[in-house]
Amino acid sequence: MPNTTLRPLFELLHQMRKLIERLDDIDYAMPAPGRTTGGIGGHVRHCLDHVFALLTGTSTGLCTYDRRRRGTDVETSRSAAIAAISDAMIGLLGLDARTLDSEVYVETQLDVSGATVTVRSSVSREVAFLVSHTIHHNAIVGQMMRARGLEVAPRFGLAPATPIEAGEPICVR
Repeated sequence: MPNTTLRPLFELLHQMRKLIERLDDIDYAMPAPGRTTGGIGGHVRHCLDHVFALLTGTSTGLCTYDRRRRGTDVETSRSAAIAAISDAMIGLLGLDARTLDSEVYVETQLDVSGATVTVRSSVSREVAFLVSHTIHHNAIVGQMMRARGLEVAPRFGLAPATPIEAGEPICVR
């Protein structure tokens, strides 16, 4: 079982895998209405690219989220996506407390000209970013599914601090 820092990301990846398992390859790869790309598979690939960028950064010292490979099998094949999710989870399991506390540099593209900035961060801070980033993309996927008449769990794509019903407790520390 992953440690406390990694558990939320594991849970999100598990939710993503369960959702993918319910779809067929057509629904998985189908673009959003009015678009030629950007289906559920595209969002899954995008999120996994970020996880793999961080995993690479733990060994190289540089995390480059913006250097992604678009058009991979993960975008169109549920089985490729499920395998990639498993690989990501296995990679995350290899992050011990010392690695989570370690420094990593993050390169970010600032504008369309290609200008970048490199900033110092920590692996655990970047895990927190990945949780937020994955929730955001799960929210988009949830909207796409609802638009197709497909059921989504009530909390899918919602941040932990977001209530879904009046009176639902929010845990804020």
